[in-house]
Amino acid sequence: MTTKFLVALTLLAGAVQAQTVTGKAFGTYVNAPGVTSQSPIATLPSTGGMATGQADAFGVAGAVDAQALNAVTTGVADNKKSGAQSTSELEQVSAAGGAITADVVTAVATAYFGQFTGGSDGEGSGFANLVVNGQTITTEVAPNTQVDLPGVGYAILNEQLQTGNGLTSYGITVNMIHVVLQDALGLTTGEIIIGSASSSVAR
Repeated sequence: MTTKFLVALTLLAGAVQAQTVTGKAFGTYVNAPGVTSQSPIATLPSTGGMATGQADAFGVAGAVDAQALNAVTTGVADNKKSGAQSTSELEQVSAAGGAITADVVTAVATAYFGQFTGGSDGEGSGFANLVVNGQTITTEVAPNTQVDLPGVGYAILNEQLQTGNGLTSYGITVNMIHVVLQDALGLTTGEIIIGSASSSVAR
């Protein structure tokens, strides 16, 4: 076996073992006619560590109002085991002119890689005292539950979007409240995202 071939194998092995992590979390984002606004974002460095983003309150008239917004993302990138977890929690939430309210909204996104296996999930995400269109939701909200919001559009509750190829990368984005704004013709005019957390790992 030639020296050049051995060097190539060594470099390839190093590339396969190298792992990176990403994470992001924020409380609220509004993109509506005449306004685009977002609460502080926590963004994880690719090498791991910790990042935070907080706000005592955040509001956009008619779109969203929330208190005690806390976003945290942490991660570790290692050749043998890597992982990232992002969390967004906010209180006294009101969205889309009060069509959706909740005492607490929590989004959790976790992604991990061991030596041989990996995965991602939104375990730990949930609502406290969720009310939609004046109706209290007493059961756990299943991932990607869609509800109509008359005069507003519709919302996806506990939206979970898997990312990665399931072999060399895993990831997930959790948006606890994703309101799609529509006009009278049903055309999309904007969106509101409340309680968002994303995590991913790759090698």
